Amino acid sequence: MDRRRGGIRWGAVALGWLVAVLAGIVISPALRLLYGAAIGPELDRGELTAGLVAVSMGSGFLAYLVGGYAAARMAGGAGGTHGALTAVYGLVVGVVLGVVLGLLGLVFVEGVALPPATFGLAGEALVAGLVLFVVNLVGGYAGGRLGAR
Repeated sequence: MDRRRGGIRWGAVALGWLVAVLAGIVISPALRLLYGAAIGPELDRGELTAGLVAVSMGSGFLAYLVGGYAAARMAGGAGGTHGALTAVYGLVVGVVLGVVLGLLGLVFVEGVALPPATFGLAGEALVAGLVLFVVNLVGGYAGGRLGAR
């Protein structure tokens, strides 16, 4: 596409998403390890869950920051847009995989197959998913702005 007219380069977005996934594979366990070392063994379940949610959001933000940067560098123009679209692309891939696995009757969580009836799109899970998406979107946009030429 013509860069002067601000066209979206979907190849750059897909590559940015792939970079974000790979960065998340490295960043998430590192942040969990740091969190585990920082808290020690004497926290109650509520504090532990809140901390893990913060770690998940932080690792998502950092992963999409890196992915958005890569997408913007490859696209050459409209860096913030290309960076933010990495998170949208990730959402679409996640929804498609969720539907396909739901139709197949399997969802894998931590290596264990679960039927789709064990999770839902209501209440706290929906709100947490939306907040995580917004955090990823902001991370992608920021990375795209950093990577813009």
